[in-house]
Amino acid sequence: MSWWGGAGRAAAALALRRLRGAAGRPRYSLGRAPPPPPPSASDLERADAWLLRKALEGGLLSWFRNGLLATGVGIISYVQSDTGRDAAYGFFILGGLCVSYGAGSYLVNLVLLRRPMMLPAPTAAANAAAAVLLALLWLCALSLYVGRLEVEIVPEEPPEK
Repeated sequence: MSWWGGAGRAAAALALRRLRGAAGRPRYSLGRAPPPPPPSASDLERADAWLLRKALEGGLLSWFRNGLLATGVGIISYVQSDTGRDAAYGFFILGGLCVSYGAGSYLVNLVLLRRPMMLPAPTAAANAAAAVLLALLWLCALSLYVGRLEVEIVPEEPPEK
């Protein structure tokens, strides 16, 4: 055995003793026990979480209701006259902005406030999927309705003989 091999082992053992400390425990623990688990939520905290969740859902439903209202006004003005069609597209855009902003802000707040609302991850994912589904259903209904109106309004040309 060479001198360097013995010196290398001695240096490694010294470094290990410095890391572990006198009692053989890792030095970074400083003799403390692991932190205790967090206390369970009180009734007041659960009630606050429930109110926060209901406020968040109320905001989504409010924006969605306003989007549906703007879309309904757009459909009525679309059917009324040719000049109403131009205004209808503005109402459709307004309805789309309301629905998309409501769903987007709900999703962002759901991610940010999941822990204060005491929502488990699967429940938060289901709520997020429901918000996205509402926005997609609105978009599908609007596109199908406008497409149907275009088909009904455009007169068919008689076949040429």
